[in-house]
Amino acid sequence: MKRLVYLVAALLVLGACQEKKEKDIAGHVIVIGLDGWGTWCMDKAEVPFIREMMKEGSGTLDKRTVRPSISGPNWAAQMNGTPVEVSGITGNEDHPTFKPLVLTEHNAQPTFFHLMRLERPEAETGVVCEWDDFRNYVDLQCVSYEKAIDDPTGHPDAIVEESARYIKEKKPAICFIHIDALDHMGHSYGQGSAEYMAELPKVDDRVRRIVESAREAGIYDDSIFIITSDHGHEGTGHGGDSTNEIETPLVVWGKGIKKNHEITEPVIQYDVAATVAKVFHIKTPNSWRGVPIEVFE
Repeated sequence: MKRLVYLVAALLVLGACQEKKEKDIAGHVIVIGLDGWGTWCMDKAEVPFIREMMKEGSGTLDKRTVRPSISGPNWAAQMNGTPVEVSGITGNEDHPTFKPLVLTEHNAQPTFFHLMRLERPEAETGVVCEWDDFRNYVDLQCVSYEKAIDDPTGHPDAIVEESARYIKEKKPAICFIHIDALDHMGHSYGQGSAEYMAELPKVDDRVRRIVESAREAGIYDDSIFIITSDHGHEGTGHGGDSTNEIETPLVVWGKGIKKNHEITEPVIQYDVAATVAKVFHIKTPNSWRGVPIEVFE
């Protein structure tokens, strides 16, 4: 009889531990990607909101791109958790350059959107972007909502308006927002140009307003926010291996995130995907090379 009681007690404890383990760290993750935001600019950048959030949470200026340092492979890696050798995505084309090691039933990369859809098909997930081709790396069959902004350079507030509307109306579990303005300035005027530096505070304010929409939606206190980038610039271009091209910032703050914490371990683009997955305790495939970044309390 005692043995039976001990067995039942052990099962109850095990069940409680499993339930605790499966509890989400936060109910929402909002990722804001700043295309062309390189670490090189941060010595002089006027980005008060981003700097405030680095103190509020965790950050590094040493996140490393995957090769080559262009948008396609790097945005893809931050969603599919893999380097180019696994994904086959080497450029900005709408399909991999060579055969990926792993494909889903949709003939696409297994992104965190795909994993979330498999485990929680009812979860609201979405993408809002200023670069239409960003959607090539998402697997649109696995998101609840997607929107590409037409002519973002002519309507710089459109990304804020659409993102805020979506966040307030749908309160997504995962939302990835892509802002392209800095990359335009880098290509048009060059690294370190007055035009690029003048765009930084404008982008900083757009980020602030998007984050504020989470407060208005009532989900801020149950959210984790990630500000990330795909690459920097060298002159008016990128794609090479210079420090200015391959080093990018990363800021993470919100529920369950360490405060005023400098991330000191190496961080590579595909670690962003693994970090998002950890928030929801999503099991990641063996093909993923990303590991969760040490930002959790």
